[in-house]
Amino acid sequence: MSELHDTVLQAGSVQSRLAKVYAESLIAAAIKQSGVGVVDALGTELEEFVSGVLAKNAAVADFLASPAVGKRAKANALGAALPGNTSDLFRGLLTVLTKNNRLNLLAGIAAAYRQLLEERAGRVRVKVTSAVALTDAQKSALTSTLTAQMKQQPVLVLRVDPELLGGMIVQIGDRVIDTSIRTRLNTLRTLLLDKGNSYVQA
Repeated sequence: MSELHDTVLQAGSVQSRLAKVYAESLIAAAIKQSGVGVVDALGTELEEFVSGVLAKNAAVADFLASPAVGKRAKANALGAALPGNTSDLFRGLLTVLTKNNRLNLLAGIAAAYRQLLEERAGRVRVKVTSAVALTDAQKSALTSTLTAQMKQQPVLVLRVDPELLGGMIVQIGDRVIDTSIRTRLNTLRTLLLDKGNSYVQA
């Protein structure tokens, strides 16, 4: 089971690296052909396709990602689905991904593209999970604190999880700061169990 888990993690890591390579190439192509002003528009176009087409239509996403579906069928489906104002760069990306059987990377490319744009602008995405929705004052205070610590502009991505009971979990890249009551209770429960076991053994 552990070998299978490691294999899945490695596959995910490879896909993430590939997605970043495509995103970097897409940004470079946008700057070279059309200037910096088009880079943001292309990112929006990519995200709208992922969120508006793939995320809302599981059957379409599965069809495009399936290795059992031929490249020509995928190309025809994409040609019919794309609006007439689709940029040449975005069409080119889809063509390359189709030829290389990598349309399953689209969501990852969109995420990597967004992250690269934020890094270029000195911004950092920060995932914040709280037990209840944060007030404007709390969001402002958290933003100020993170800005002072990171020396960069945080972009808060907020999510509510009532199971946390209280507090919050802040994730910055691979770093996680967990101040939730649920985690504190779990930690306390573990300590009590450990002490109980030690008493029994004694």
